[in-house]
Amino acid sequence: MPRKIARACKDELELHNCGMGHYPAEEFVKSQWQTRTKSTMFLLYRLALAVFFTAVVVNSIVMVVTPEDWGKYFIYLTHWGIMMCMATSVLGAALVSRWYFHPEYSEKICNCEEMPRIFKVYWMMHNITLVVSFCITIIYWGILHNEEMPVDANNILIHATNCVFMVIDLIIVAYPVRLWHVVQPILFGLVYCLFSVVYYLCDGTDKKGRPYIYKVLDWSKPSGAMVTVVGTIVLAIIVQLLMFFTYKMRSFIYLRYFNPKPILPTNSTVNLQQGKGCDGISMVYGGDNPGFTIPEKY
Repeated sequence: MPRKIARACKDELELHNCGMGHYPAEEFVKSQWQTRTKSTMFLLYRLALAVFFTAVVVNSIVMVVTPEDWGKYFIYLTHWGIMMCMATSVLGAALVSRWYFHPEYSEKICNCEEMPRIFKVYWMMHNITLVVSFCITIIYWGILHNEEMPVDANNILIHATNCVFMVIDLIIVAYPVRLWHVVQPILFGLVYCLFSVVYYLCDGTDKKGRPYIYKVLDWSKPSGAMVTVVGTIVLAIIVQLLMFFTYKMRSFIYLRYFNPKPILPTNSTVNLQQGKGCDGISMVYGGDNPGFTIPEKY
């Protein structure tokens, strides 16, 4: 088992896995567990997740923002993270809805030779949201939380359910996790770090008037703040590894226990891959599809 894990990591660290290309592209609008080209359950799930995170953001604004300090809502990494959850889930719902209700778009995706740019943007957003949500939950409950911070519904929604629902999402979706993509959430974190430095230099304060956003990111004590930055980068790498092995376990369970039978639409140019491809009835030619005569290949 250790050798298999080491080999999986070695293969994953090849340079061709640095980019944002993936084939087949339709995996970004499908669930790992659906058996047909379109899934009503996955569409409803995507819409529900988008509505949920939008409601969480709206609730957090209503609970936290006052006319005197409304701008300070946007200085906290927690709020950056929950807004990323909302943006990612809304974009995901939009892409799946278009795939579901527009057959011509579905055929175009199945036959494309290069992954659409919007899919690359969505994949990057999902990568960032996964790791940032996990890091926010760990850092908040492990370091920042104290007796002054009430454990109310809003607190749990933005510091716990974000992580839980994003991990569930990772288990449901069909597309992969790449180890090299840890660079994306790290860059997101460094952008926030730069913002906190500029905010400090401009004499910005938190909601209680203290000269920092977070005590562990107090730039009047740069050595301590840098320890936080480096520690968070290490945490992000560990989280990315956990996400990668979760994806590998998801793929293993699917291939091992669900006996996938990849079937292509008759007009698709997508190559058969192990447990991948446009399975189900062609949305152009209906139920009489010679694709069902293609033998299984694993």
